[in-house]
Amino acid sequence: MTSLRKGVPIIKKSNYVFDESANTGMTVYLQRDLSAPRPLILIIPGGGYNFCSEREAEPVALAFLAKGYHAAVLRYHVGEFRDFQAALNDGQLALQQIKQIASNAAIEVDKIAVVGFSAGGHLASAMSTMLSEKPSLCVLGYPAILDSFAEVMQVQAPSLDQQVTATTPPTFLFTTFQDNVVPVENSLLYLRALEEHDVLFEAHVFQEGKHGLSLGTPAVGKNDPRFAQWFDLCCEWMEINWQKTSKPAEYPDVLTMPVGELMRNAANKKILLEYFPVWQDRSRYKIVRKFNLTELHEVAPQIFNATILQQLQSKLTMGEGAN
Repeated sequence: MTSLRKGVPIIKKSNYVFDESANTGMTVYLQRDLSAPRPLILIIPGGGYNFCSEREAEPVALAFLAKGYHAAVLRYHVGEFRDFQAALNDGQLALQQIKQIASNAAIEVDKIAVVGFSAGGHLASAMSTMLSEKPSLCVLGYPAILDSFAEVMQVQAPSLDQQVTATTPPTFLFTTFQDNVVPVENSLLYLRALEEHDVLFEAHVFQEGKHGLSLGTPAVGKNDPRFAQWFDLCCEWMEINWQKTSKPAEYPDVLTMPVGELMRNAANKKILLEYFPVWQDRSRYKIVRKFNLTELHEVAPQIFNATILQQLQSKLTMGEGAN
């Protein structure tokens, strides 16, 4: 099937059914030109696990299509079929299906981003923290995160800020201080968890705007030009992150390796905490974790003196071990 909307390239539209009785599945929108692989944006609409919001579904997919991406919309278990684990399985099936069709659909499998709104943000966050195979980037719009709000949505789910690990993909988060449904606390605690685990993120907390603004444009019946900036900022952010090289940094010796890198090795961590027990305090450790030992010597030679550096150089290892 082909489709053409004003301002949007001609596309190929396909539907994939996961659970017919629960009306779950995925609609994939492909650019007509498949001569070169492109990223795909998987959109997960909100609706409090009661329904899937239409203004956070196809209109958002078409907006990403207009930017040159492939897009897809996930319909997950909601309403009388609401169930967090079933919805998470829907998300997993969607990622698997995208990868299955990738070669014929010109999809870059290492460039699959998930974009979730409200309850869809809850599911997108869960996919990015709880699945073994995760999207490469995660975008969260006014997301529900905490287990207290999961109770409001009548699903049994953990607080997703507690599920964040170092393997959580880079995250772009946008919300409003005035959100009248999902307290901004949900976003702030999630951002704190990302920072605690050194997960790259960008966040925009707009002062004004009620819940459920979607694109914030007349196309979705929610005209808020300031809030609508999130979309272009998000596309720019995705491109920046997809252009980053995954090649690990190389260091000539342990003295030039950042403290945070050294601490990933359990033996190194034990040694460093013996020398600097104050680093057991997380807030103090954060001050030094991005410095290497040579830089710390230059900044505070009275604490990180030459003798200590020589001793550490003989004891520490470059290898990353279990922590």
